[in-house]
Amino acid sequence: MHITEVNEILEKVSKGELTAEDAQKILGTYKDEDLGKELRNVPGKEQLEIFGIIFAFLILELMYDSLFIYGILEGWDQPFLSFILAMAFLILGLMLDFYRRSFMPDVLEAKKRRRKVITKLER
Repeated sequence: MHITEVNEILEKVSKGELTAEDAQKILGTYKDEDLGKELRNVPGKEQLEIFGIIFAFLILELMYDSLFIYGILEGWDQPFLSFILAMAFLILGLMLDFYRRSFMPDVLEAKKRRRKVITKLER
């Protein structure tokens, strides 16, 4: 469907010649809000052990960051500085992964698929 056809349909809706539901049926977006159904939404458990691990990683991250800045100021060689920076990013990734797995809610959503074949009437 070309953009001019969509604009014509929207103009008909604004003039009152066509209802919004009919326009959605023509455009193929009727009941799109019903496509996904939430099956499970479990809030994350606040675990003290995981918080302790994340806090330890935070201290280690700060140590690597300060070591990197000190190395830049002292003029250390580039391979060692790149190793320190890589370790800092690795620790940051582990922190984010632990946070995501432990504190973010677990949501399972089932989505229905649309038809892949567009008939001539819908074009």
